[in-house]
Amino acid sequence: MTEVHDDTMRTAEALRRLDPQPRKDRWGHLSLCILSSTYSIFVRYDDVVVPLVRRYASYAGLSSVLLAGDDLKQPVSPRSDEQTLSQFLTSIENLDDEAFAAVLGSRHRTSPNNGILKSVAVRQIAQVLVEKHCVETLADFAELSADPERTAAAEEDLEAVKGAGQDGIRTGYIWMTAGDDDRVKPDRHVLRWLSACLGRRVSVAEARVLLKDAAEVLDVTPWSADHAIWEYQARPPQ
Repeated sequence: MTEVHDDTMRTAEALRRLDPQPRKDRWGHLSLCILSSTYSIFVRYDDVVVPLVRRYASYAGLSSVLLAGDDLKQPVSPRSDEQTLSQFLTSIENLDDEAFAAVLGSRHRTSPNNGILKSVAVRQIAQVLVEKHCVETLADFAELSADPERTAAAEEDLEAVKGAGQDGIRTGYIWMTAGDDDRVKPDRHVLRWLSACLGRRVSVAEARVLLKDAAEVLDVTPWSADHAIWEYQARPPQ
């Protein structure tokens, strides 16, 4: 128990130096959260993912693409200008998977070995949420997230879509991007940081526990801890 406590405190002290901050903005539509989460795996976020998400938003004529500032003080969902997932699926129903990938400007696949186009995964994720779990909006997603049984069932279905990643990394990222501040996404950036911090290999499962416990020590959200590490690791070397 002492070793576990020591690891938590070492992680918390290292995190304190990164100055974790609350969420400053978020995508304004669940479809954009799914796009962001799916394409972020092994892809540069600012250079590839953000332009891709905005490309779809432009194609679909969406407003309130990125909510920030005073917009976050108001209910982000439901909103009169919020795209439902059914509307998202309708917007691409006449596009085959290659054509949808072309709209997004990316032919990235979930894996170089037997992976599927990420455009295919995005469509399938939206279909799972609508058809199996009656999720249409960010508010619906928040309601699902508050129910452990519904969450477990949704996670199982979503992880059946190719490209979920090690220990369901993509699924956790969908939850985070859609507004769940209690989730973390221990991707390669986070795992490298924790391994350097503790001087040993850290598994995805252990990383989840360490970040949540360290965040509690610092009185910040797990999302803030995860994001602070990710931003630090993603910075170009000085």
